[in-house]
Amino acid sequence: MKARRVFSLKFVAFALTPVVTLLVAAEATLRLKYFLAPTGHDWRYLTTPIGRGSVVPPDPPSAASQDRAAVEDQMVVHWKEPCVNQTVYSADLRKEMPRTFDEHCLRGDRVAPGKAPGEYRIVFLGGSTVEDAQSDDEMMTARFKRLLPATHHGKRTTVVNAGKANFDSRTIHAYWRSVIRDLAPDLVLYYEAWNEQQGDVKFTGMSVDERMAAFRRRSIHKALYYRSMLYTYLVERFGFRMVAGTRFWKIDTKQLRHVVELAQDVRDAGAHFVFVTQAVRFPRRWKNVDTFNADQDDALLERLRGDPHYSYDVTEISALNQRLAVSSTLDLCRRYQIPAIDILDNVEALGDAGRAGLFSDLGHLTVKGDRFVGELIAARLTAMSDFENW
Repeated sequence: MKARRVFSLKFVAFALTPVVTLLVAAEATLRLKYFLAPTGHDWRYLTTPIGRGSVVPPDPPSAASQDRAAVEDQMVVHWKEPCVNQTVYSADLRKEMPRTFDEHCLRGDRVAPGKAPGEYRIVFLGGSTVEDAQSDDEMMTARFKRLLPATHHGKRTTVVNAGKANFDSRTIHAYWRSVIRDLAPDLVLYYEAWNEQQGDVKFTGMSVDERMAAFRRRSIHKALYYRSMLYTYLVERFGFRMVAGTRFWKIDTKQLRHVVELAQDVRDAGAHFVFVTQAVRFPRRWKNVDTFNADQDDALLERLRGDPHYSYDVTEISALNQRLAVSSTLDLCRRYQIPAIDILDNVEALGDAGRAGLFSDLGHLTVKGDRFVGELIAARLTAMSDFENW
């Protein structure tokens, strides 16, 4: 009996060896694939779960902050970003560079809620295109600061990057009320439009999150998610298959009122607000339409939706909606006399080849793009006729 049991264990071990070998090979292949990706070179892809980086947990919001954050739907922002300090690979410098957050989960200059009298504080609001995937020295807001004068009206200039991935205008507005207002900025620059698309349908990634919510309460998922790259890849592939048939067509432009309300709240706090047009890698002229015109964007999206022969192109639909959001917000800025910096013509003038070098995908900037856009915003800001009076 004992000999038979030993034989059985050896047989099982022998039988499982190819399976274990295949799983290990798949795990190693996926880790290497993500590490070597253009936006990769993050050592945690190779070392997880051994080297998961340092997590800086945010302080809980004060009772006063929570009260002020009670907007129309009682929405209070408890930011979900892990604020992981890490190193990222610089394609320009060809070396690892630090990408860090402060104790408030913000990037850029380290500041305290109580602003010093000798400081002129600028805060950038937006989504992941502001938060940036680049290193501290190469991100867009750092490039922006380098082109600014070191002082403004004799005060030291600081620039805070308060961008948060996936934040749309509604969430950014609530984030201002619950967190950013306490920083008492002198100037707020708003750079976002792309994320308005998740306001209606949560878009694909958000839908995946909702469909996978049940998994997250299971201990095995918590133990393996983003610790095993193979498990993470399979789960997310499964999630995206579940929403593969989802079709999003057009944002509800009424939600852009949050930008107007945010601008008013910033003014009420004694600061200045400037809307900056978000650039994407997409031409101005598309299918005989001027995509810098909100009415033409709207009409084209309706035409595509009504065309039974149209083959759904997520890049095209996403780009047209981003342009619809930008153009519609610019119209609101003109109506409500909100200052705006429009950089779209400058990006368009680069042509298809020139724009391609600025973006890693449809809207996220490369190191070159961060330099171009950041310095362009700084130049346009300092050239504004009333900036010196702010």
